[in-house]
Amino acid sequence: MTTTRLTCLLTALIFFGSLQAQTVTLAVEATFPVEQAQFVYEPLKKHLEKQTGYTVNIEIKDNYYFYWRAAKNQTPEFSLDAAHVAAYRMEQKGYKPIARVQEDTRYHLISDFEPAEGQSIDQFLVGKSVVMLPNPNMASLLFDRWFTDLFLQPQKVVSALSWEDVMEQVFAQTAQAAIVPSSVYEIYSNLLELKASDPMPGLTFLAAPHVDSGTVENFKKAILAIGTDDESFDILAELNTDGFIEVDPESYKGLADYLTRLLY
Repeated sequence: MTTTRLTCLLTALIFFGSLQAQTVTLAVEATFPVEQAQFVYEPLKKHLEKQTGYTVNIEIKDNYYFYWRAAKNQTPEFSLDAAHVAAYRMEQKGYKPIARVQEDTRYHLISDFEPAEGQSIDQFLVGKSVVMLPNPNMASLLFDRWFTDLFLQPQKVVSALSWEDVMEQVFAQTAQAAIVPSSVYEIYSNLLELKASDPMPGLTFLAAPHVDSGTVENFKKAILAIGTDDESFDILAELNTDGFIEVDPESYKGLADYLTRLLY
């Protein structure tokens, strides 16, 4: 091989290696069908790429189980997680929380029907269908904690692929109740709230331990800047938040326990 060809080859390898190094993966919570999720996260992808200079690959799993399995077995550079999955990554994978949406989340057990006077929630729902996203979405995990009496057990329905799908099943009366996060409950607050969880942090942006501090700081600035200009307002609309704030790690304590007890 001539010196000129060798030089060209080395230049090409350096160039493509540089491109590869400038690409990062952002894994996101699986609460939308893939095609819809691509649309939802496109404004965030464009913002991060513009602000950081990196190419951002949005990793979207087909359902919540695959999202959780990937969280256990893979280490993407960044993730945008529900609080309990964020807590798991922090405790078990060494991920560093960068920012979170400013709103706390509660999960609400809601129904389009009302219990009879003096009837307990368990008695009211026995044999009825309660729809939610699949395990280990927090709604599903809470169902298992809220309904432990085998003789007063509602039917757990986990066929939904999105919160929109959950509510469609309620309104079609194929399910008599649902467990949904605050962002959904606030839209349908005319429905009866039967029970609510304690508040927990909302969606959380994290960085993997192998990402260098300069890159982490670069992405942190980009995330916290969302909503400070007109161009990034559509990100807030798609993620249903008023903005991102700094993270208090103490607020995630105990949330990983929901997941570490699962035998997956």
